[in-house]
Amino acid sequence: MFQASKRRWVQPAAIDWLLALAQGFVAPLVVLLAYLHTLAPGVTWANDGADSGDLITAAATLGIAHPTGYPTYLLLARAFQLIPLGDIAWRTTMLSAVAGVLAAWLAGRAVYDIVGTDDWAAHAGAASATLLFGCSPLLWSQSVIAEVYSVNAVFVVLALWLALRVLVRTAPQSAWQQRGSALLLGLGMGVHSTTALMAAMWYIACAIADVRSGRRWLLVERALWCATGLLVYMYLPVRAAAHPPINWGAPRDLAGIWWVVSGALYRPLMFGVPIDEIGVRSLLMAQRLYQQVGLVGGALSILGLLHSWRSRISVFSWFSLSAVLLYLLVAASYRTTDAYVYLIPGVAIAAIWAGCGLVVVLRWFQRWPAAPTLALFVLLGWFAWRAASTLPAVDASADRRAIVFATQVLKTAPPHALIVTSSDLDAFPLWYYHYALKTRPDLVVLVDPLLEFAWYRDNLRALYPALVLAEAPAADASWADTLVRDNPGLPLCRTDPEGPVALACD
Repeated sequence: MFQASKRRWVQPAAIDWLLALAQGFVAPLVVLLAYLHTLAPGVTWANDGADSGDLITAAATLGIAHPTGYPTYLLLARAFQLIPLGDIAWRTTMLSAVAGVLAAWLAGRAVYDIVGTDDWAAHAGAASATLLFGCSPLLWSQSVIAEVYSVNAVFVVLALWLALRVLVRTAPQSAWQQRGSALLLGLGMGVHSTTALMAAMWYIACAIADVRSGRRWLLVERALWCATGLLVYMYLPVRAAAHPPINWGAPRDLAGIWWVVSGALYRPLMFGVPIDEIGVRSLLMAQRLYQQVGLVGGALSILGLLHSWRSRISVFSWFSLSAVLLYLLVAASYRTTDAYVYLIPGVAIAAIWAGCGLVVVLRWFQRWPAAPTLALFVLLGWFAWRAASTLPAVDASADRRAIVFATQVLKTAPPHALIVTSSDLDAFPLWYYHYALKTRPDLVVLVDPLLEFAWYRDNLRALYPALVLAEAPAADASWADTLVRDNPGLPLCRTDPEGPVALACD
């Protein structure tokens, strides 16, 4: 299918070398430089990144982030925070950038296994997949803030690549490679729960191969190694017992662990879109997916996919298309404004097939001596234009709103004040400065909506032993009023992240 014709012009070795360099080094480097140029300076609200303060602080204090806990992400983030460069927030954001580059590079590598050759056209197709995915608005936006989605993209594309290698049998794995693959995907589910969708599809691919080869016992072994990776969730009860400052759900027992891991807090949002709105939402998400690759990328994706259906990789074609539709359904049915982030796996798949589609086009023109050189310059020009048009929408480098808000609150707060926040937007940046950087330890930072949870109140008592915190608010009184009554002499202040005054005190 994708094999080169036996009669073709042999271009100078320099062109082959340049295209190989572009795929293996230049394309990932370009993506990395784009990310570094637009990287958020610290905690941020850019690109729907309000969770950055929670994730950075949870990693810095070895705590537990908001459901579903993200233990693998927190451990990776903590490892990056130990790098002696920049501050804690910048180091954590660098994890996102590095992960985004790695995910884009893996997308390029997948093109090789699909194409099945190692020549100039394959190099060009792989480089285009790396650039198309890496510079897509969605992955780019999540790779410049401290969030879980670019790290999740690594494990999703890894699962896709491993499934491809199993289905087309391009590179038989040793027993330990198979175990390592299962272990990594189990760990990947500790980054984000939606990794389970692609891991399940990888397992189905393995099941098909194992049944064909008569090695059904491998199904059990893979499941056991994947379950071993899931033991990363033991991080939750171990750390919860230490009462870290960020301790969502305080999951010290099975009920608490399930509350966090199952995302019980957000369960009403999961598949929360009314059935009569699913169609419209699906169309909107499909449009958003198309915007990630553009007209040229979309046309190449369709060409690559169609060209594969009569080949040795037809099973993988259906496999990848099913994955796109599955993630599209998840994004369309999740009732939040940022549900579009669940389209990232679909963008990766579209980029891979676009790279394959480019190989098809280049093979059509391979007898023309100038084709390789022209392909190189056209690729560079198109991706330069794509990057330039995308950059303004994803650039987080100048977003200092969360930083200014948090520093202003902590600077103006009176001594020993009770700082009552009203949402994630104002609480998370304060958590970073107060808990991770230990700024203004005299203050008590409270999140009003969380006071209704017993686990949160218990953790506050462990953090602030001098604070008097009742089991329930006084009759006909708010939690704030109850706190003032039970803690006389402590000023009460409220934050307003979007108002003219960041902090107002009684």
